[in-house]
Amino acid sequence: MTMTLSEIITVLKDAGLFKELIVAGKWHDRAPEELANRTVLDLSYDSRTVKEGTLFFCKGLKFDPKYLTMAANQGASVAMASADYSAQLKTSEHPDLPQVIVTDIQKAMATVSRAFFGFPDRNLTVIGYTGTKGKTTSVYFTRHVMAKALGKVVAQLSSIDECLDGETFIPAHLTTPESLDLFRMMKEAVDNQMKYLVMEVSSQSYKKSRVFGLPLDIGVFLNISPDHISPVEHPSFEDYLACKSEIIDNCRILVVNRECSQYDYLAEKAHDLGKQVISFGSDQSAADYQYRLGEHGYFTVTTANPSLPKLDGDFRVMMPGDFNVANALAALTVAAQVAPVSEDFRAGLAETTVPGRMEFIKDKHGVVACVDYAHNYLSLTASFNFMKHEFKDGRLIVVIGAAGGKAESRRKDIGRALSQYADVAILTSEDNFFEDPHQIAADIKENIDNPDLEVIVNVDRKAAIEQAYAMAKPGDALFMAAKGRETFMHEKGKDVPYQGDYQITKQLMEK
Repeated sequence: MTMTLSEIITVLKDAGLFKELIVAGKWHDRAPEELANRTVLDLSYDSRTVKEGTLFFCKGLKFDPKYLTMAANQGASVAMASADYSAQLKTSEHPDLPQVIVTDIQKAMATVSRAFFGFPDRNLTVIGYTGTKGKTTSVYFTRHVMAKALGKVVAQLSSIDECLDGETFIPAHLTTPESLDLFRMMKEAVDNQMKYLVMEVSSQSYKKSRVFGLPLDIGVFLNISPDHISPVEHPSFEDYLACKSEIIDNCRILVVNRECSQYDYLAEKAHDLGKQVISFGSDQSAADYQYRLGEHGYFTVTTANPSLPKLDGDFRVMMPGDFNVANALAALTVAAQVAPVSEDFRAGLAETTVPGRMEFIKDKHGVVACVDYAHNYLSLTASFNFMKHEFKDGRLIVVIGAAGGKAESRRKDIGRALSQYADVAILTSEDNFFEDPHQIAADIKENIDNPDLEVIVNVDRKAAIEQAYAMAKPGDALFMAAKGRETFMHEKGKDVPYQGDYQITKQLMEK
């Protein structure tokens, strides 16, 4: 994998992103003859990983030029930026380091990375999921069903795990990786003989151009509700919806929840862009594929559109909660468009588990605990409703917090959900970032309006879980929200080691 400076400039010009090339203080519209064939051997946006022959991207709203100097000292052969850093770079020390100036560094990084890694998406059937809730579960459902039907040729990118060889899973760090990492991983998947990629596509990935230029064979829109609204994420619901709906611009087929609150807008946009629209939903909707709920995870699917592959039959998900049935049908709908419908669909769905998603543990005294990543109003109310239905005889004790520095509106929603369903709420830390966890807890508590709800504040998350279990009686149900099996906490700019909700709970209940 190599590219010359001339090839990089050509790719950027074709995308309308190139401004100029600066070499030793002089501006150029093309690479000078002596630099035209300068070869780039690697790409990086982290100065610590730069080596000889690396193209270094000066990325970030508050990019510090000292990192460019570090990259140059370590052998970077080309720099790319949205501003001229000649003064800070000290061109006398690095006179022949060309700076490629672009109109948008995030889009430029995505464009160049895709070309550098050989347009790996062209060798994969790429399926992308977006939605306020359910992306991760739906990705797992889809990968399991497709892998059962097609074999070990299905790669996965999710907020929990990445799988690039069809069988080995490694922890993920972002819901959707940075573009450079994304295309590098896609290239690795292709090298591993993968034929399909199922991935989460967050609203931030479009807002920050992490998936700029990535075409999707199938884009799936699960749902949307007011969330991620904050100064550092989306300033308004309109902006949130606009970013999420970019999946329509970039997909060939749109699979969409017929009961999504914005279905009419999404379908209208897709039709106007000439995209095929396939809908899924309950038997109370006019969806192409419809589910009818049974009990204990069973559901029946009916194909209402005879022009589509037939999916009729009985299925089951082993993760409780009616909301998971909709996610399961989304997965079945996708799988039916890329693989022959068979008994493998049913088996793959029933075998699906998601680490940290609605995982249940029961102790010898009859106390039940559920660990889940639910963190917004939609996912919390769906989970709480299921818990109250399944465990009617005891109290619902919830251990919950909210992320610091973002989605501040979520604190109101958490208070509202707790007021509706919980008997005891222990407000604790989630990922505080640079905020005071006591203030976050106070914000949630301010929005609790159920006078019968017992509210406790314990910002030590491990101690909060221990407190919840200590107060539980036979028949009570515990719910640990948001962290799942994550083994870190974001605290003041660092990832602080954390044992994990599931791990702590399991240890307590198996004593």
